[in-house]
Amino acid sequence: MGGTMQETRTAETSGEPDGRAAPWRSPSPDGTFRILSLSGGGYLGLYSAHMLTRMEEAAGGPIARHFDLICGTSVGAITAMALSLEIPAAEIEAAIVRDGPAIFRSRSTVWGVGLISSFVHDLMRPRYSDEPLRESFAGLLGADTTLGQAKCRLAIPAVNMTTGQIDIFKTPHNKDWSHHASLRMADIGLAVTAAPTFFPMATLGGSLYVDGALFANAPDLVGLHEAEYYLGLPKDRIRMLSIGTTTSNFSVPQRLGRNYGVMRWLRRSRLFSTILAAQQQLTRAFLTHHLGSAYLRLDSIRAPGHELDLGFDSASEAGTRTISSLADFAFENAMKHTDLPRFLFDDAPGTSVAPDISAPKTAS
Repeated sequence: MGGTMQETRTAETSGEPDGRAAPWRSPSPDGTFRILSLSGGGYLGLYSAHMLTRMEEAAGGPIARHFDLICGTSVGAITAMALSLEIPAAEIEAAIVRDGPAIFRSRSTVWGVGLISSFVHDLMRPRYSDEPLRESFAGLLGADTTLGQAKCRLAIPAVNMTTGQIDIFKTPHNKDWSHHASLRMADIGLAVTAAPTFFPMATLGGSLYVDGALFANAPDLVGLHEAEYYLGLPKDRIRMLSIGTTTSNFSVPQRLGRNYGVMRWLRRSRLFSTILAAQQQLTRAFLTHHLGSAYLRLDSIRAPGHELDLGFDSASEAGTRTISSLADFAFENAMKHTDLPRFLFDDAPGTSVAPDISAPKTAS
């Protein structure tokens, strides 16, 4: 990899329980603050994981060393936490492929009943157990690894259903934000991937949590707000790379008519897909207008016929091949025709002054 990488910086104190200071990275020699934002999408998180594998191959090392803050929603949060520990993206990708079929276990294998009985079950209970999730997260992240052990700043959205408030799990990159540092990453993982109708709500710190995808499936605004408001950075020093999961567009055919009831909206996750696509389109528009060329969004638009392979829970061999193929094409196209190389290589023109974020706001 060309150029040099500034390995560490200690502008803030970690606030970790043992009192040690975490070396928050600021690798950009051009003085910008770089944010990596990873969308949610269930098994479709394989898309971003595979793309990140390609990026690490090109960059020659952990991708987290090229970013000052990583935000992730749902499966993107799992990837974000793993990257912050400098777990190779290839291992994250392998874990998704290996554990996906157990996490999204085929209903026919479990119940052996038809569509009507399956739908009745879904009306009363979550579609899947969260036990395979727990085992997968513990295996990838470590059963006792805490958020305070991350080597990169993190911001991870969730919804606290006990308080009725949104919540952002953060690393202690401000000395006043130590209340999440001792939480186990695997436990946070259950809280932020508890997608309604798919998995049970998760219990953490005495509260019930569900997936942050309900308000920030693409957590780009979470990262922007963290940088601008809490860390006090001007927008002209912020650069953001956002990676999707092929969930940015969703439509329904007119031949099905307009009288959709509960069953039709819930079938094939139509309602959930519509919510995620609509909010991601708004987020992309806002970030494009706000940051301009400093914002790069990588995603693939689904072609007709992809629906069978690109479901939230389509952990099949065919789905794996389709997702990986789309990610390969998007990565190769981005390397040729976008500003992606500037996020991966440290020889971009500019100053060598690191962003001054030594006096962030103290609000949580």
